[in-house]
Amino acid sequence: MSQRRTRLAAAGLAAGAALTLCATTGTAHAGAAGFYVSLQTNSNVRSAPSTQNVPVLNTGSTRDRYYMDGVCYVHGQPVTAGGYHTDVWYRGTVHDGVDLSKGPYRNVWAWGGNVNVGQDPADSVDLCRN
Repeated sequence: MSQRRTRLAAAGLAAGAALTLCATTGTAHAGAAGFYVSLQTNSNVRSAPSTQNVPVLNTGSTRDRYYMDGVCYVHGQPVTAGGYHTDVWYRGTVHDGVDLSKGPYRNVWAWGGNVNVGQDPADSVDLCRN
């Protein structure tokens, strides 16, 4: 009986560690819509990987249901904000899960500092090919 408890406890610890890792590193998740990453609240979505002369198409809600799928990345305009600096921009389709009247925004860009992937560029995201 104690051996079974030990195995169950070990399995529970492993599952808990995996969930904690995903939550803390902001890695990409697999869900019903496929591969996706969450975006920081109030993140801007743009039509190009730059803030210069590129209007904001949408700004995410203040709640954490703003996400992007079909993701790839490029090196674009470097940006520093909130103590974070990167030139990585992610392209994909952005969904606002709070305000369903907005979007989806297809083939749009979000600055790497606003995409929850843990590091830029994320190991699990491919370089954009086109």
